[in-house]
Amino acid sequence: MAQDRKQLVGLMVKNNPRLVLEEGAQVVADPNAAKPVPMLGHVTSAYWSEALQSGIAMAVVKNGHALKGETLYVPMPDRNIAVEVVDTVFYDKEGARIHG
Repeated sequence: MAQDRKQLVGLMVKNNPRLVLEEGAQVVADPNAAKPVPMLGHVTSAYWSEALQSGIAMAVVKNGHALKGETLYVPMPDRNIAVEVVDTVFYDKEGARIHG
């Protein structure tokens, strides 16, 4: 698989869990890089999770699976939002609710 291939990953906002990202927003490694800032991917969907009491998002990101646990950024006009790359399963990954 090509290293720069975009892969589906989850994103969680690091400093403000109540924030829901904007769909279509770009994902970058360094929001302070020289312009044009290289885009790694974009947010494909974002929702409020009542179970987690947090915003959650899905994104396609270059080499995304290798970036799990890393901090990336979603630049917005008024701020840069730090996000953590996470698995695409946000809640009950082991299936305990179904099998319990």
